[in-house]
Amino acid sequence: MRSNITRFAALSVLLSFAAAPAFAAGAASSISIKIGYFNLALVKASYPEAAGSETLRVQAENQLRRDVEEGNKQLQKAQEDKKPKEELEKKAQQLQTEINAKQRALIELVQTQQQIANQQIASAVAQVAKEKGLDLVVDGAGVFAGGDKIVSSGEDITDAIVKKLAPAAIRSGGGEKPAAPAAPAAK
Repeated sequence: MRSNITRFAALSVLLSFAAAPAFAAGAASSISIKIGYFNLALVKASYPEAAGSETLRVQAENQLRRDVEEGNKQLQKAQEDKKPKEELEKKAQQLQTEINAKQRALIELVQTQQQIANQQIASAVAQVAKEKGLDLVVDGAGVFAGGDKIVSSGEDITDAIVKKLAPAAIRSGGGEKPAAPAAPAAK
């Protein structure tokens, strides 16, 4: 049985090497790909749910900072009141536990909001790509090399994505019309 497995493995390796030139020849053929690009930062800035998740993150960080400062004040007062060491340690542990719990809850809330916004943006990108017959869509601001080729031969779909997201923004109460985003800079 083992020799059959070994022969099969050897045969598979030989076939893959024998087939490699055929695959390489196929890979060298030219294909036509319709490329689109968009500016993710502008889409997020124009989409209230995405902008709101960033605002929520900042507010959560500020709240945690205030909670830590308040906890430090409570500990400092306890030290000034000459509380026993055990009581100070217990108070410090209690405050740390409370802050850790708040931090976990706020992180979860922010991540959930960001995830929802990112899923809605990805859905809008997929819909626009399908409507325009695009094979590949990239964030133009995230291209570090070859950006000039994408901009010159690709299609900027930033406005279409913002418009696709606009009905969702209106339904959720963010009825303001977003500013028209500019095309990403060529890299």
